[in-house]
Amino acid sequence: MRWLAWVVALALAAALLAMAASGRPGNVAILLPPYRIDLSLNLTVLLLLVGFVLFYVAIRAFSLLLGLPRAAALFRSRRRKEVAAKALHESVMHLLGGRFRRAERAAGKAAETDAFKPGALLTAAQAAQAMQAYDRRDAYLEALPPAARETGILLQAQWQVEARDVEAAQAALRRLSGGMQRRTQTMRLALAAARALKDHGEVLRLATTLRKHHGLHPAAAQAMLHVAALGLIRQANHDAEALRPLWKSFDPALRHDPQIAAAAARGFYAAGESAQARSLLVDALRASDAEPAALMPALRSMLSGIDAGFVAQAEAWMDRWPQEAQATFLAARACAELELWGKAQQYLHKALDQCQPDERKLRGQIHAALARLQERIEREGQAARHWRLAAQDLSTDDASAGGSI
Repeated sequence: MRWLAWVVALALAAALLAMAASGRPGNVAILLPPYRIDLSLNLTVLLLLVGFVLFYVAIRAFSLLLGLPRAAALFRSRRRKEVAAKALHESVMHLLGGRFRRAERAAGKAAETDAFKPGALLTAAQAAQAMQAYDRRDAYLEALPPAARETGILLQAQWQVEARDVEAAQAALRRLSGGMQRRTQTMRLALAAARALKDHGEVLRLATTLRKHHGLHPAAAQAMLHVAALGLIRQANHDAEALRPLWKSFDPALRHDPQIAAAAARGFYAAGESAQARSLLVDALRASDAEPAALMPALRSMLSGIDAGFVAQAEAWMDRWPQEAQATFLAARACAELELWGKAQQYLHKALDQCQPDERKLRGQIHAALARLQERIEREGQAARHWRLAAQDLSTDDASAGGSI
């Protein structure tokens, strides 16, 4: 039906044109002595229109003729880019597929085009690295344009980390600009190098930053922070002046970690800061998710110099964890430290009742504490009995641990 619409439209246009032309009886005379040419006005208008169209077509044709060399050059450039793009695509696919020789050849072909040269040279360098062709790899990196040099340095640092040449990797990363050093991949490489060199302070800084910006899995970041914090505490070497600012630099999650809190408390206690040591563990036990079985054994060994307030705190922990033998044992040891023998004996017997079947070591320690208490109040028979029970539990626990190894 479309052709019918066009026929009708053309017919209407012809009719309108004929009607417009019929009402113009004028003539146009062209004098070229000794000649005279008379034309109707309608024919003159038609000839002018046809002449204009022919002139326009001629001008356009001449312009296209003059632009042929430039059009040919653009076509050849576009064709080269298409070939280079295809070669770069093939190079990446070969590299990911493990066909490193083909990847290098295709990348070399793509590098002939300036627009694809940086990516092609980096791909070729990766292929040469995979084939251990280090001379060719370095040549590709040297040929990189200035705008891509930092990317080449980052790639080189990654290879050095994989080769365990972490000091060279750190030196390479330090040559990067500030913006490049803040990138996630750069910080991951720096973190790997710091972990290999056991630079716990740098590991703590980088892991914290990467976790904040979602550059590491939370579980992996937490494990790295845990190891780094323990390493820094060990490096402090029981120096209270070094431990104080270090402990303040830890975030609350690290300060409430049972192993980290216990390690820092042992450091303060060894440095003669028993009150500070107990304060760390008490703060950790106040957390909603505190683990008494992990914190209280360390606290039991740091009871010298306590007062009645600590006994009240230990009894409050008994109410918080009514079925936890560790809490009751801690309260008993605190009472014994203040020579409250009756209450200490009561709590020790209660702790024995709370011990689970798999807590042989703890039960043996409670029997040993009862034996020492009985000796203090001169009940040798009872003391001997508890010493025997303690020896049985502790020897059984050591035997089972040896068998598991």
